[in-house]
Amino acid sequence: MEKEEIKPDIEKIGNEIEDTEPIELVLFQVPECYVYIIPPRMTAASYRADEWDVNKWTWEGILKVVSKGEECIIKLEDKNTGELYARAFLRNGEPHPVEPVIDSSRYFVLRIEENIGGRLRHAFIGIGFRERTEAYDFQAALHDHMKYLDKKKTAEEMEQHYQHSSSVDYSLKEGETLVLQIKNNWRQCEVQVFRAGCKQLLGRKE
Repeated sequence: MEKEEIKPDIEKIGNEIEDTEPIELVLFQVPECYVYIIPPRMTAASYRADEWDVNKWTWEGILKVVSKGEECIIKLEDKNTGELYARAFLRNGEPHPVEPVIDSSRYFVLRIEENIGGRLRHAFIGIGFRERTEAYDFQAALHDHMKYLDKKKTAEEMEQHYQHSSSVDYSLKEGETLVLQIKNNWRQCEVQVFRAGCKQLLGRKE
């Protein structure tokens, strides 16, 4: 009895790979982040934390910076249930969702987004960290993601340039000829050697 050969469905596997979503990578996480309801900015002046009551926050929970493909998501989650409270998106080519205040290194204004009834809404909230090191690591995680996007873009441009240059056809077309220009320096050397030999012979006769 012949053993039946089972062949994998390559097309199906390929489609499954294409449909797979990018993996989420946690770039930064802090267990205590404070959220503040901030007054609307009426002028072009920068935000100031002393205009908030930083000792009275409206929410406290976990802040995560998550990388998902080319997208970076700032998530605020409940520390007990993990329920999403708010989120902001860092995308290449769009305004940065995080703005530091000018009077403290621990507080920021965050531009959050929410899809309500098929329409994208946004609002501004204040966030704060207990330690300055946490605030620094938060900014560093966002900076690292933007550096990753820049390097990825550069690599793609180099690949496209290589593919374009390697596709150039340098072969001779029908009727074309290749002309090589080679200098006959050996002829000049031969004449010089002949002259030197003649001088030696004449010298001997004398």
